Amino acid sequence: MYSDNKTIQILISLLKEFGVKHAVLSPGTRNVPVVHSLEKDPYFQCYSIVDERSAGYFAMGLALEIRQPVLISCTSGTAAANYTSPICEAFYQHLPLVVLTSDRNSYYLDQLEDQMIPQTELYKGVTKKSITLPIIKDENDYWYCRRIINEALLEMNHHGSGPIHINIPTEWGLFAQNFNTKELPVCNPIKIVSAKELFKGKIEQVQELKDKKRILVNYGQSQPVNEEERQVIESFASKYNCAIAVESTTNLKCKGTINTWLISQVLTKEMFIEYAPDLVISFGGNYVSKIKNLLKNYPVNFEHWTVNEEGAVVDQFKKLTRVFECSPMEFFTYFDENGGQSLEKNNYLELWKSKINSIGMPDFPFSNNYAMQELIKRLPRNSLLHLGNGMPVHLAQIFPTNESIVSYCHSSTTTIDGTLSTFIGQAAISKKQCFMFIGDLGFFYDMNALWNRYVGKNVRILLSNNEGGETFHWNVAREIDTVNLHTAAEHFTEAKGWVESRGFTYLSAHNKEEFDALLPEFMSEEVEGPIFFELFTKKETDARILLDYYEICRKKLMNCVE
Repeated sequence: MYSDNKTIQILISLLKEFGVKHAVLSPGTRNVPVVHSLEKDPYFQCYSIVDERSAGYFAMGLALEIRQPVLISCTSGTAAANYTSPICEAFYQHLPLVVLTSDRNSYYLDQLEDQMIPQTELYKGVTKKSITLPIIKDENDYWYCRRIINEALLEMNHHGSGPIHINIPTEWGLFAQNFNTKELPVCNPIKIVSAKELFKGKIEQVQELKDKKRILVNYGQSQPVNEEERQVIESFASKYNCAIAVESTTNLKCKGTINTWLISQVLTKEMFIEYAPDLVISFGGNYVSKIKNLLKNYPVNFEHWTVNEEGAVVDQFKKLTRVFECSPMEFFTYFDENGGQSLEKNNYLELWKSKINSIGMPDFPFSNNYAMQELIKRLPRNSLLHLGNGMPVHLAQIFPTNESIVSYCHSSTTTIDGTLSTFIGQAAISKKQCFMFIGDLGFFYDMNALWNRYVGKNVRILLSNNEGGETFHWNVAREIDTVNLHTAAEHFTEAKGWVESRGFTYLSAHNKEEFDALLPEFMSEEVEGPIFFELFTKKETDARILLDYYEICRKKLMNCVE
């Protein structure tokens, strides 16, 4: 029988998956759930050593001889401190010790409770990774616990070997143990595949991809690829049943890509079942699409692979099974070269395309929605587009940009902070014509970005001044009767005086006629000096126009699905 404590169950299940077989156990109260569960499982070879210092060195001796990871477990308090000396030695000898320290709930620290010392960073500097497990109360705790145990056990032999520390808080004492669980939960381990392993020729992984009927490649924010890289990605996409989901800030424009932003805004969870993948492969940085939320909440299992050069565990959908520690191009090249002939038809890509095309492009009335549409339509080739976070970057996803346009946004941290400053820094060194579409809160928050001598004649800023945070009129916050007071930060400020004092040509529009008349001047390269175009609308109206458009799209999609 195993402990009924779910944290302990996950831990022991993953210890077995990672081949941690030898366990050196020291007596105590807090580690009873661990010790009794280990000694009752015939998989583990257990050793009893009372002195924790000696136990640590004993485990080192085992690890030196068997060249495998060895576990040590103790109770809380100074018992854990006694491990310090052998852990230091193991760290510098690069020995993979799994150090399990039991603990009490951190709420009791410094409250005159017995057997309580700070244990979370007890071995800082001499372990490859140190984690403290949650006391599991819900599904999120369960996922988090499973994820960080995977992270710790992976790190034990990742870029060299060494000890890792897993601190295990529990509310249970010696006389409150329950051991009624007959079987451990299935906890699939996360595996890291290095570039070196990849190129050894693991063809079975290619076959895994070939066997998948629906592969969704989520490509987040990234720098543009070159022509050779673009061709490799297109060739990869032609050989597997995949659709490559991108956004404007992905800066990837090639065959096989689709922008899922709009369709994911209007899909219900039930409708998404028709599009749901068997496998998700994620690249790049963050993205603003709600496809992330749909994948998180999708009720049926799929597998998730992530690709990054750090070998980082990024389990954004709570279904991660594999980390490819390589660059995107190493991944694409390997699977392209070993993927055989191109498919006659990619049914999964065609499914997404047919549904996206059924929605159609909008014909917006005067609003910042209309302004974004017209701006993107008229962007000169090879220009740079920087989007403010929130409203601007979301709106921009509705409209396709020319393949020569490179787009940027602070979507990695989802912040309005510093977006204007970043844009001015880009434009100061760029040879391109540089455009920015920014919201009013983002602009006024960072308006001193114009207070320098580096604002050049290639700068074009379009400000959507709709008197506050429109974002808060898209979501449930709009139901709050005081939403404009503090949440949307309503204001009645204009930029004219400030930007004119900074040497900008200032333009403004309050309706479609004014906007259409002035847009050519704003886009012109002939004007000497930077140009600032302030668009005056109302946030409630802008939000309502967009939400109405979403509803139209949803109805079109429902008819298409039916």
